[in-house]
Amino acid sequence: MNKKTDETKYWLAISKNPKIGSIGFKQIINTKVPIKDIFKARELELKRLKLAEKLIKEIIYCQKEYDPDQIILDLEKEQISTITINDQGYPKNLKEIYDPPIIIYYKGNLSLDDLMISIVGSRKPTDYGRHVTYDLAYKLASAGITIVSGLALGLDSVAHQAALEAKGKTVAVLGCGLDKIYPSSHEKLAREIIENDGAILSEYPTGVLPLKQNFPARNRIISGLALGLIVTEAARGSGSLITARDALEQNREVFAIPGSIYNKNSYGPNNLIRMGAHLISDAQDVFDELGLIAPREITKLRNILPQNPEEEIIFEVLKDQPKHIDFIIKESKLEQNKVSSLLTMMEVGGRIKHLGGMVYRLNN
Repeated sequence: MNKKTDETKYWLAISKNPKIGSIGFKQIINTKVPIKDIFKARELELKRLKLAEKLIKEIIYCQKEYDPDQIILDLEKEQISTITINDQGYPKNLKEIYDPPIIIYYKGNLSLDDLMISIVGSRKPTDYGRHVTYDLAYKLASAGITIVSGLALGLDSVAHQAALEAKGKTVAVLGCGLDKIYPSSHEKLAREIIENDGAILSEYPTGVLPLKQNFPARNRIISGLALGLIVTEAARGSGSLITARDALEQNREVFAIPGSIYNKNSYGPNNLIRMGAHLISDAQDVFDELGLIAPREITKLRNILPQNPEEEIIFEVLKDQPKHIDFIIKESKLEQNKVSSLLTMMEVGGRIKHLGGMVYRLNN
């Protein structure tokens, strides 16, 4: 076992105890004593380091309950990698925030540059929200920007999927241990992210469930990884607005998509704009506000090939001439809601064109 791994296993053993937390870890780090020595120290030795009594109690608990070598074996079995805040390669943007995670657990490629943009939104989006989220994520990813989101239902998954379809990179931040993907319906999406040179990550060790209280803390990582945060749709009280607050506290740029005053999902973005967030309508607006030059042209990159087997069915139906949506549903033998969703995504991706009156044709 190399020196880094030998040291890391003691970090991991102490991090297994949620009662220690980042504050306790900072106390340990400030002693300047190697983490291995802290883990193996007796109570009297820990007291000499002037650590808090409560913290000493929790360290002693770790010594009794956690086997550092077994933790490493368990992580290897799950193909989970780790990086500590003291390691080279720890995300630069994240290290700058007030309360960065001491340890990151991840699967995939965490060797990413600093050009990241976070996109978050409603778990129950409108078609408008899906359309604009897909369009922004697709264009930004096509331009070489890594898209960060939370793998949640709704617009988070739209942002991840758009980045993948643009052949770009995306990072998903979870509010639980990586041994169990949440929601479980996104296990396939998580695999695709990893397989396409992206990453899924968490500050929580294996075994931690997706408890409600974990997600506000998770949100600070979503915003902290990136140069800026885009909120596309968010109702009053949405977790996306917590992420926006974190972004502001981290001195990140906040962008918002305006929406109808009669749509509850537009409350969040409209209110953020009222408070000074950047109103944007296109990916180019993001580059302009950040003072960046798009690495590649972002307005014309479209892949007109089907992206999955269901799109192949739609392509087959439309191969000869434009068709009305009712005909597409009948010929494809797919459910109405599925066809509607597919057509929206394919239109945004530039693979089909809406001619009006719910009539569509291939865009070639």
